[in-house]
Amino acid sequence: MMTSAEYLQAWLYYLLGAILLIGCWWYATRPIPWAELRHLLRLVVIAVLLIPWYTNTQQEYLSPAFLIAIVEGLFEGGDAFWRAGTPLLAGVAAVVGLSLVVLGVRWLLLRNRPEPAPAA
Repeated sequence: MMTSAEYLQAWLYYLLGAILLIGCWWYATRPIPWAELRHLLRLVVIAVLLIPWYTNTQQEYLSPAFLIAIVEGLFEGGDAFWRAGTPLLAGVAAVVGLSLVVLGVRWLLLRNRPEPAPAA
């Protein structure tokens, strides 16, 4: 059983690693020419890395949902994957949906913007 200090320390190490991984992913996606796709891919990775879920049904500790889903899917079967996989996929779907709404509003605003006058 972990103490609360060990639990907090584990999360701090995980968050540091996640920030480094997000930075590497940010750098790796720079060459993608479509800004919308680039931002969407970045948001999906951030959501997957940062969405937490309960480690065990009898404990109150949280862990990264993708890790719980992978471990339970591998060791307990495909049905166990969905205990943490459902909130993970719901979170990713929410991020994608909100991103698409923001991109749609941005597109509508930029479409109706008047074009600048040519320089003389």
